[in-house]
Amino acid sequence: MSVCSARLEGQCGVVAIQGDFTALVVPEIGRELKDMVAKGARQLVFDLSDTYMLDSSGIGLLIAAANTVASHAGSVRVTNVSAEIFRLLQSMRLVNRLQVSPAE
Repeated sequence: MSVCSARLEGQCGVVAIQGDFTALVVPEIGRELKDMVAKGARQLVFDLSDTYMLDSSGIGLLIAAANTVASHAGSVRVTNVSAEIFRLLQSMRLVNRLQVSPAE
């Protein structure tokens, strides 16, 4: 089971995903992101410190979020990713585009 928490801190929307970032949670997260952008979020931070799996739907949402905030001169950061998820995003050449940082 996955749990998503989202909060808006000024112009920064922070999304933390516990569990799997897959097609099952993408609709919920997508609604949260639309709401945050509508309220003025220009930077989105995805905290994946408790995320165990990322599928193509999750990757698609990350790219869509980056495209959306880029149209408002914003950016996306993906933080605290596991070594496996980092390698996946690296193989897809998304590390720089999504400003991915591995877990410490």
